[in-house]
Amino acid sequence: MDFLVFDLKGKFAHFRKFYTNSSSLSYSVPPRTTIEGLIAAILGYERDSYYEILDSQKLNIGLKKLTPTRKIVQSLNYIKATSISHVIKPKEHTQVPFEIVTSEGNLGYRVYVNHIDERIMEDLEDRLKNNRFYYVPYLGVASFNLSLEFKGRFQGKLKFDEDFVEISSIIRKSLIKEGGLDVNIEGIIVKEKMPRDFLKDRIIKEIEDYIFEENGGPLRVKLNSYYYEINDEKIVLM
Repeated sequence: MDFLVFDLKGKFAHFRKFYTNSSSLSYSVPPRTTIEGLIAAILGYERDSYYEILDSQKLNIGLKKLTPTRKIVQSLNYIKATSISHVIKPKEHTQVPFEIVTSEGNLGYRVYVNHIDERIMEDLEDRLKNNRFYYVPYLGVASFNLSLEFKGRFQGKLKFDEDFVEISSIIRKSLIKEGGLDVNIEGIIVKEKMPRDFLKDRIIKEIEDYIFEENGGPLRVKLNSYYYEINDEKIVLM
């Protein structure tokens, strides 16, 4: 299986947690649905039109955290607008805490993508190579610009191992054998509950627990599924 590999870098990001209400909390890493939307933007799919063609049965995504992250909270003024005049002259507003992901330098995430339709793969590869994006991609919020660096198209070798393996990407908890996570590492192990797929009308289809090392280091795990080896890295799918 071939994977298109590219890096996302930027100063700030916000990946809103699906279960937050008035406070806009953020994940440290983009959920699969966020990357799905980013790929849809590059290919030119309209909002809410791509959930079936880019679902987890057709679009394979792996994600590696490249940099440590930290979070800061800012207060945003949101306005209540029921007409255009309220946008020009707002009558009501409220302050909402807004969590922002940042790093000492730039944030960095590495994305591995494969689609079962070779025509989509070729179109995406061409657009990534030539920075020819239909819509401008961003890190969760339109004001958080990113730079995208295409690394290339690489063959992913499908492998299985009964013993511990070092996985570079974030890992679905369901792929790890019971007791198969080595917690004796230097670093911070994080577990986040994130959406994996959407139905029509942006209804969440599937939610998974994901595990990763906060500073971007690999995790030693025993898997109950296959993994992919790409160059010297071992990854699993989101």
